[in-house]
Amino acid sequence: MNEITCGVCMDLIPLVKDGIAGEESRQAVEQHVKTCGACRALYVGEAPSAPDAEKAFQKLWRQIRAFLAAVMMFGIFFGLGLTAENGMIYNSLIMPLIGALGYFIFRWRALYAVPALLLASHGLMNFLGMVRGLEHLDGYSLVMWTALYSIFAALGVLIAGLLCYAFRREK
Repeated sequence: MNEITCGVCMDLIPLVKDGIAGEESRQAVEQHVKTCGACRALYVGEAPSAPDAEKAFQKLWRQIRAFLAAVMMFGIFFGLGLTAENGMIYNSLIMPLIGALGYFIFRWRALYAVPALLLASHGLMNFLGMVRGLEHLDGYSLVMWTALYSIFAALGVLIAGLLCYAFRREK
């Protein structure tokens, strides 16, 4: 008797179980399941384990959060790059968006995580500017601008949190 492949066997198993397969098909399936563990498990009624939907969703959500974190860091550096320039007024729009992205990454912890990221990023940019001999802020200005940006970011966190609560997306 000719050996059948796993694909053919898996197609024939429901027909054999329902009793509508021909004798030759039944014998071919029984011969195949003697040597193939995966097909045997399907034949005796053990369904092969399907991918866990919850794990797949968690993996997707981690990837989305990583992308949002990258966008948020880009926004932080872009917004901080506008400090002391003519386009600085755009930070009144950029920082609330950064806060909203922070909410989707950190939830309510974004109220302190985003300002900490702002302070660290602002300090790093200021330090690099000082090392390279470019214009940099003094300590007081650094803290003042970071506090102002943090207020705008906190406003974005609150807006995103309240919108999620209003649309029942909050856990």
